[in-house]
Amino acid sequence: MINLLSNLNHRDQDNLCKVLQCNKEELSRLFKQAEKLYSKKYSLYEIYMKVLQQGFNVREATLIGILCGSIIGYNFAEEDMENAIKDKLFNAFKNNNLYNDRK
Repeated sequence: MINLLSNLNHRDQDNLCKVLQCNKEELSRLFKQAEKLYSKKYSLYEIYMKVLQQGFNVREATLIGILCGSIIGYNFAEEDMENAIKDKLFNAFKNNNLYNDRK
């Protein structure tokens, strides 16, 4: 899982705190909440409902939605890269066996 808060520079963190009217500790809690809400066992709809059930204000819910989207996108990209690597290794192994069988 990625640590989204560490990817933000201090200026962005300060700007988010101003918009959300919170301090950096509260911002950190929002990021952690987004990471907790995302789980591979939950569908997108279930994640959405969990955000709504938490009772966040509109700004907080929007940020958490964006963060969950980033986490979901990151995990999908990670799976795609893993599958691409597996496919390349399989094809390389298969091609190597074909070459050895011809000898």
